[in-house]
Amino acid sequence: MGRREQFSVGHLQLACGQTNLFATQFACKAAPVDGLKGYGSGSVAYVQNAALGMVPTWINTGTIDSCKFRPAGPQVGWGIMAAAKKVFVSGTAGLAINIPGFGSDAGDVGFGGYATSDDNDQFNSINVGQADNLITLTNSTDPLSAHSANWGIMRQGQEAAWDIVFAGTRTTVGGNVAEPITLTGALATDLGFATYSATDDSDVLNQVVMTANTMTVTFQNDPLVAHGTHYMVLRPRGVTRPSHYIAYAGKRTTVGGQVTEAITVTGALATDIVIMGFAVTDDTDVIRKAVLTANTLTITASVDPGATHAHWYMILRAYPTN
Repeated sequence: MGRREQFSVGHLQLACGQTNLFATQFACKAAPVDGLKGYGSGSVAYVQNAALGMVPTWINTGTIDSCKFRPAGPQVGWGIMAAAKKVFVSGTAGLAINIPGFGSDAGDVGFGGYATSDDNDQFNSINVGQADNLITLTNSTDPLSAHSANWGIMRQGQEAAWDIVFAGTRTTVGGNVAEPITLTGALATDLGFATYSATDDSDVLNQVVMTANTMTVTFQNDPLVAHGTHYMVLRPRGVTRPSHYIAYAGKRTTVGGQVTEAITVTGALATDIVIMGFAVTDDTDVIRKAVLTANTLTITASVDPGATHAHWYMILRAYPTN
């Protein structure tokens, strides 16, 4: 029998981790991992001291013989409220996506990345409209119909519709412009995003493609071994236990004066994972890399962004396990 911890829920004493208990509700430091016995279907786990973007309440959608606890209800901080993949339409640089019934909020932050591309275009802006339930992604040039975008919208304090099921940082191998990352359990229907963690040039990330068990990141040129990527994979909530949550997120206007800008994010860790991009730009600058150290996110652009650019960013942290 594994580690045993006693908690009091109402007038009922329950043992978190005990395999022969038909629990209905209990408190624990982390929701039980999939496959454990003894938790009846519909059992509720309350994660103690849930903070930032962690979801406090988890419900067993599995059986008493094999549990599957999934987050239910709002997270404490940021969550992903909407996301999808959309093909650009030829004849315009902008991709406007209407989300019926979404109800945009003034604090919403949009994000995006290419799922398909045949060139080195970049997004000039990603904007969430407050009155028309739109997210608009503007390309640097007419993308024709050879491009498609993965997009999403973050919001604080409401129940998220999407979970982060994979995230990490990987150094490139080199030898090809396309580099596969093995993610056992990944699906072709997942949404993938990537950001440079390290680079020695101004190459762009052309696209991120998801297939079964694999994320393939395509670069402008062979990245050799001098590049690295942060990556994230999204899936609709309830399907799979999430691996990470959004610890911090936001949108920030650049200050300008140099290519590197440091953003204070109190509480951020060097071991966290950052996914970010331009929310506003008036040129063809690219993000060369995004690096986390304690309490600081440092973003390096290809040229001085001046005070006319803005970044969207999200900082991911792994959920605790029991």
